[in-house]
Amino acid sequence: MRKLFLLIFLAFSLVGCGSSYKASTQVAEGAFLQLSGDFWNTTLKIDGQTSMEISEDSVESFDIGDKEVVRFDLTPGTHLVEILRGGKVVVKRKIYVSNGNVFEVNVR
Repeated sequence: MRKLFLLIFLAFSLVGCGSSYKASTQVAEGAFLQLSGDFWNTTLKIDGQTSMEISEDSVESFDIGDKEVVRFDLTPGTHLVEILRGGKVVVKRKIYVSNGNVFEVNVR
């Protein structure tokens, strides 16, 4: 009788293992700069060369949780990021971003 209970217990244990939890992680290829906060109607400069107007007409935004963000592709490495509003610098930061990572800058 004890062997029967042991066999039933093992059978239920094996059935329970078949429905185990599985997790997956997605890794983005490339490096990204992500802006949050008050970024609309500003100008983004990267490494003093690339300049882009950030307006609702020129850039697509998306929501992460309760905040709106915009994201830009970068090459992995060190970059100087400047954000200007009305010709005045509101953010000037040297960043390092590696492949598969996102560096977020909150614009105020």
